[in-house]
Amino acid sequence: MCAATHDLTLIGMTLRNLYRQRMRTLLTALGVAVGSAAIVAFGSITRGLWASTQATIRFSEGDLMVFQRGVSADIFSTLDQDETTRFLLADPAVERVVPSLWQVMPIWPTPFCFIMGMPLDEVQRSGERIIAGRPPQSANEVVLGSVAARTMRRQVGEKVQISHRVLEVVGIFETEVVFFNAAVVVPLETLQDLSKRAGQVTNYQVKLKPGHEARRVADQLERKNAKIVAIAGADQYKKVDQGLEIANAVVGVIGFLSIVIGGVIVMNTMWMTVHERTREIGILRALGWPGRRIVAMVMIEAAGVGLLAWVIGSFLGVGLARLSERLPIANQFVDPLFDWPPFAWALAVAVLLSILGAAAPAWRAAKISPVEALRYE
Repeated sequence: MCAATHDLTLIGMTLRNLYRQRMRTLLTALGVAVGSAAIVAFGSITRGLWASTQATIRFSEGDLMVFQRGVSADIFSTLDQDETTRFLLADPAVERVVPSLWQVMPIWPTPFCFIMGMPLDEVQRSGERIIAGRPPQSANEVVLGSVAARTMRRQVGEKVQISHRVLEVVGIFETEVVFFNAAVVVPLETLQDLSKRAGQVTNYQVKLKPGHEARRVADQLERKNAKIVAIAGADQYKKVDQGLEIANAVVGVIGFLSIVIGGVIVMNTMWMTVHERTREIGILRALGWPGRRIVAMVMIEAAGVGLLAWVIGSFLGVGLARLSERLPIANQFVDPLFDWPPFAWALAVAVLLSILGAAAPAWRAAKISPVEALRYE
């Protein structure tokens, strides 16, 4: 019973102190919430990029993607179509390959449009992804991703001009890959002609025969052919593009800066709180509160600020991520994934930095003696 009363008294004092300085508590929480919001927003966007990259590898029922070795970004990959097709199909583990050519070209009113060329039969085979219209049936027909259709303000039956050629939009599709939803998909030979890249492709989707492990086959293909890299998962995409690694690094830097800046904000607030409550703390000491209980009170107050900051930051972070996917250009790459890791990371950072920031003020509070406090003016 005494222990329960002791805990209730401690928690009660903590809640009273937080509520008594409501505006200060809120402003401090807002300062910390900025870091939490950034972690949630960038974290969810990065998680979405990883999910889209993984879905890209599995597109066309693939198990692997093959690119040119040594390029600075995936879109710069250039492979000889005939040579690479023969090499891949010669491997006993490979069942089917799908070549693809990626280009960035202007299509009014979009100055930078992602265009993807795929074999006509492969586009037709993926007809279940069509949400309006039909798959293309000739070299002069194209389908638009749902984001591309909105961005370019095109509907089924209208025209698009790519380079010197006018093509008809016959369908609109949607996939789990945000990059492809922002793409214009044209027959492979048509894009090779428009981009003057006859016989060249950017990458291959590779489907393996049953019983073969993707990563082992990827290693074997790379050993056999020094011109290529084979990717079996999003964690290997850094072989051809550093975008995901950079995004992860950005989230880490934001977390570190949040701890530093937020810790200073909390330290300043808690130091002021301890200073203003010197007499009160001294009275508590005179009533028998040990130093460790004073420390616990200050720490719990700080943790409460951190928890409030996390709640506010989570809502702000989700809002920022949602806003980013609606911005022009950004909506071609951003599809946030709101699963638990960004929120858990933001919670850990918010509470940790609050506790770290309160460490010095808590130590100061524990050292206040009743005599010193009662003399304090």
